[in-house]
Amino acid sequence: MQTAFDNLVFNLQNKSKTSKLAKTFKDSEGIEVLPSHYYYRFLPKDSLEHELLVNDTILQISNVPLHYEIEEEGGFYDDPELEGDQNPNGFSYLYAVVPYDYPLPQNIYNERLNNMYFAPEMDNKEEPEEGEITVKQPINQTTKEILTVDENGEVFEYLELEALKLTNNLDEDELQSLKFYLPNDTTRTLYNYEEANQMGYQQKELIIDLTSVDAMLEQETLASRRKWYPSGKITVYEDAVNKTVGVMGAEVKVRKWGFLVIRRAYTNKNGTFRTRSTRTKRVKYAVHFINSSKKFKIKAGSIFINAKHRGTRKYKRKAWNQHFSYGRSKFYALVHNATYDFYDRAVGKFRLHHPNQSWLRISAKYNKNAGDHLDLNPGGRYSLIPYAEIRVGRLNNGRAMGSDQIYGLVTHEMTHASHYRMDRGFFINIKAAGCTLQTMAESWATGVETIITNNRYRGIDSNYHATGSIGSNFPLNLYKSDKQNREIRHGSNYEYTPIVIDLVDNYNQRIEFNDPTRPMDRVKGYTLIQIQSSLDGTRGPHSWKQRLKNQHYNSTEGFVDELFNEYMYDNCK
Repeated sequence: MQTAFDNLVFNLQNKSKTSKLAKTFKDSEGIEVLPSHYYYRFLPKDSLEHELLVNDTILQISNVPLHYEIEEEGGFYDDPELEGDQNPNGFSYLYAVVPYDYPLPQNIYNERLNNMYFAPEMDNKEEPEEGEITVKQPINQTTKEILTVDENGEVFEYLELEALKLTNNLDEDELQSLKFYLPNDTTRTLYNYEEANQMGYQQKELIIDLTSVDAMLEQETLASRRKWYPSGKITVYEDAVNKTVGVMGAEVKVRKWGFLVIRRAYTNKNGTFRTRSTRTKRVKYAVHFINSSKKFKIKAGSIFINAKHRGTRKYKRKAWNQHFSYGRSKFYALVHNATYDFYDRAVGKFRLHHPNQSWLRISAKYNKNAGDHLDLNPGGRYSLIPYAEIRVGRLNNGRAMGSDQIYGLVTHEMTHASHYRMDRGFFINIKAAGCTLQTMAESWATGVETIITNNRYRGIDSNYHATGSIGSNFPLNLYKSDKQNREIRHGSNYEYTPIVIDLVDNYNQRIEFNDPTRPMDRVKGYTLIQIQSSLDGTRGPHSWKQRLKNQHYNSTEGFVDELFNEYMYDNCK
């Protein structure tokens, strides 16, 4: 950038004296380009240092080197410098572009990789876009001196063009628009890039005619393109209904030249986002599966890595329309959507207890089975190592699940989180209570999972036919319809009973299947909020049952005892 600035001043005074900037910069020699930012990598030695770094909103840490071009989004970046005995603590380098005046976290190993100067984002008076997060950029001494000469900051665009030329990074349309002088040519003959290139010159060897820059920027201004709005749409394929839906409430970061975060925004319910305008031409986008207002983070299978998708190329004044139809990013997007939907829709619609806490961490394990909620296995809570409260896998017995099954699994585990926040005492030593409390917890989560999943997907497609359903007609075409055809054997200690489903629905499986081995279900019409309020504070099926009958009027309550006896018997009474 120093060379670019010196070249620019020399060019204005000698080669391009007719440029509109020539008069402004006639006495600008001697301005020293000082770093506005430093490019660092950090190596935490323990989880406390790691959490300190990743939670720093100024650093905007990346676990992948920012100077690497991403050809294909993968799972993790394995640094070859940290293999085997070289990495006894198991942590990888974390990368950040740090403002020049920002104090580094103390006592954490760091290494400065480069000094950088970024032209400032000239603050405009636009109101932030909906869902946008304000990003402040530092103004260092160099910037102050330049703005003293050019208060509108127009020189920064010329400066960046010169820097791109020095690194052979001008793109095709810029090369077609600009004119050039040859080095050491006293004839002042102008050439287009194709002519100069045919004579053997690279971009970095040429001298830009700044009057051609004036014309190019003026044309961009006339086309209203000098300032533009980073925007786009993030979508994911819902294979359960063969539809594309927006990724809701995910954070999008816009990095200048792929390094410095200059804009941040959240997608809306359709997956679209838009930030305030910027003059920066070249940006890289990334979507992070995190939502600060709902207070949850999707982790990439490891508690130490947040799930994200970093775009594979730079965009020049263009929107980013990213669709996930396969792979890890699709899985992360589905888990994110399910979590967001639980917070944003299901809690309010069904009046469920809010699973609120400072941050809820969901570990999305791409190559693992099933799910788990730590409140049912609380031993891990007493470790100094950070934990994920919820763990969900993409596979079921080794086979990839449908999008509705992933949604249902997340909803199931979120229901456990909700139950835990409502009644923590229920989960104290839950395993020691035999099947009693465990069956209640899993049956409650199964019922909520089933009802909310069907409600969501029938809202997307009225002809919804669930993955793994057992029939073509209602309700056997719905999610978890196999529960209606399950024989519950006494003494089996089966925990995932459909008792909550049966309290709500109007389907008597013994009659419908004409099978006396199926449960008798003559109860209907209870709501999730009624079942939840009766569950709150109970410590066994009998008290849950009695409170249901005593607290809520229901025309079928005379059959509640019969239904509970179908599922909760022997040591579960």
